[in-house]
Amino acid sequence: MTTQPPEPVIAIMLKALSFQPFYKLQPVLPVLVAILVEALVRLHGYAPEQYDDYIQLRGGWALYLTTTGQLLLESLPLMAVQWWLAGHSDWRGYLVWAAGFVMYPALSLMAQNGWPSAQPLLFGGQFWLLTAGLSLLYWLHRAYQQSADMLRSPTWWRYMLSLDAALLLCLGGWVLLMSGMFVYNPDPMHNQPLEPRLDPGQMLSQWPLTLYYGWQFGLLAGIIFVYYWVNRYVLIRRVLAHQGVYPFLLCSAVWLLLSYPLFGALVLQLPLNIAEQSLLPSENHLPFDTLNLLVAGIIWALSTPLILAFERQHNAREVAELTQVQTLAELKMLQQQVNPHFLFNTLNSLYALCLTQSALAAPMLLKLADLLRYVVYQGQKSRVALRDDLAYLQNYLELQQLRVTRRCKIVTDIQIAEGDWQIAPLLLIMLVENAFKHGAEVSQGECDIHLSLCIQAGHLAFECSNSLPEATPDAPTGIGLTNLQRRLQLGYAGAFTLRSERQGQRWVARLEMDL
Repeated sequence: MTTQPPEPVIAIMLKALSFQPFYKLQPVLPVLVAILVEALVRLHGYAPEQYDDYIQLRGGWALYLTTTGQLLLESLPLMAVQWWLAGHSDWRGYLVWAAGFVMYPALSLMAQNGWPSAQPLLFGGQFWLLTAGLSLLYWLHRAYQQSADMLRSPTWWRYMLSLDAALLLCLGGWVLLMSGMFVYNPDPMHNQPLEPRLDPGQMLSQWPLTLYYGWQFGLLAGIIFVYYWVNRYVLIRRVLAHQGVYPFLLCSAVWLLLSYPLFGALVLQLPLNIAEQSLLPSENHLPFDTLNLLVAGIIWALSTPLILAFERQHNAREVAELTQVQTLAELKMLQQQVNPHFLFNTLNSLYALCLTQSALAAPMLLKLADLLRYVVYQGQKSRVALRDDLAYLQNYLELQQLRVTRRCKIVTDIQIAEGDWQIAPLLLIMLVENAFKHGAEVSQGECDIHLSLCIQAGHLAFECSNSLPEATPDAPTGIGLTNLQRRLQLGYAGAFTLRSERQGQRWVARLEMDL
């Protein structure tokens, strides 16, 4: 008796993340993240002075849980909107989102500013901006993932949800937050630490001061983005991908050692720096301080695994898209092979009829015209209505019966359950063509072909059997069955079974597939 080793913690976490109830709750995660962030901000910056001793004594748990609970209750409408939108992607979704993230916050702010309330509301402008921003990013990401044709999506749309755009949005949010905090706190460089709060109304009313702080923090954000950009597009894509790990580490070290004092000297030129404190991580006026190098190294160390993970995901997506294109191209090629094969057999039948029974040539030409019309207009589609494909099959049988009706008996039994069933075009005809080619056309005496089709609970079972003349090879030849097998593998992988074999003096082909 052997025992299995314990399951790794990472595997357990991945299973938990893929658990169906957790997946259904994913749409509310943006609101939950905003609630937890706002609760921490209020714990550190909004707490009244009379709670200072209580927070130090109890660690702030009571105030944190109370704030989180109240924010959770006030945000229930937003969570309901997020959960509802997960199942509705039409125009109603935009209206519901607007009602949830525009009208409800507006009413909450009105209630907070003008309506009497026993318990003051915590739903403020800062919390609304954070929640709405996270929600928009979530739905943009979902829309991109669920796009039916990512290859044809605009370049700007693909870039909006790339790692570069995500980092720029995060840095832009950081610039907005820092600018708002500096506007809210008077003389911020001399009154540290700052209260973590921003007032959108105050930022708009004092927009010159907001811009003054904004461009300076924008420069700091730009320096961080430059470190990321060089790491991704130079060090990882050019050095690591082509030279290996050791040259990548050496080049990274050279880049960090040369760049950090230059960027430090640039930061020291900003007007926000004062004699007592600077905007450098070291908070002094020494660009060569080792703490500045340490922060640059931390940015490199944090961005490298993140970039590698996104590069792997990007490459996997490109491979999947390329595979999809190749699959569609192969399907088109196979369908182009099917159509001439069928046309060749039909023209042979028409030629034989013109030689022997010219009076029936006109109706046969009409049948042929209907068949070619179906091939031209429907045969290149990925899916067609099953009733249309069966009508095509019926025309083919009538066409063949004009030629072999005297010596070949054709029996059909078709039972279709109610429903708008769809199927790839020109699949069933291949089995019927083989039955005529290796049964009726080579038989000198009486022969028969039996066709049966049944659909139950979306499962199609189609069987075509034909009598065989004596001295028949064990298997039919031709490209028909080979193409059919390949088309089924491409379009119905794992959802079909195809058997074609000799059973006594009959050849039986059976196709089962899930529609």
